[in-house]
Amino acid sequence: MENTTQRNHTQTRWQQALTQMEIKPEIGIGELKFGMKKAEVKKILGNPDSEKTDKEDENRIQLVYNKHRIRLTFYTDENNRLGYILTSNPNLSYNGNSIINENIDFIKNEVFKKIINNWEIDDYPSFTAHFNEKYWLNLDTEFETVTSFELGVPFENDDEYKWPK
Repeated sequence: MENTTQRNHTQTRWQQALTQMEIKPEIGIGELKFGMKKAEVKKILGNPDSEKTDKEDENRIQLVYNKHRIRLTFYTDENNRLGYILTSNPNLSYNGNSIINENIDFIKNEVFKKIINNWEIDDYPSFTAHFNEKYWLNLDTEFETVTSFELGVPFENDDEYKWPK
């Protein structure tokens, strides 16, 4: 059984991790780094609200943190490493700029303009996806406003991921 000091330290760590959610293209978000194991993530964020196998890919395990509005995907065929992050947490930022609930044109043309100049855009009935393959970065929008952000470990080549060192 965890003592109060350990519990408070864990709580403080996940609070810091979720208030300092700086996007690090090709690496992760905040303290969450691609390639981490579930146990490492749980030390930072605590236990998830749910842990489930992805319905579309049985080689993917998802940890869901509802309160923190983040879903982490681990690749079982890659030694159970963290490979994908989806979040709608309002603390998400890049170079000090908030991402969630901001205008998509501002985010693409001002916030990410130094690293990304080409976006694939897919319109769906209820949202639009703005994707960049080099950084495996996706911005979902409704009404020209960013509603969620996705970041995956990018590919080195057709067969290998580019895991951070």
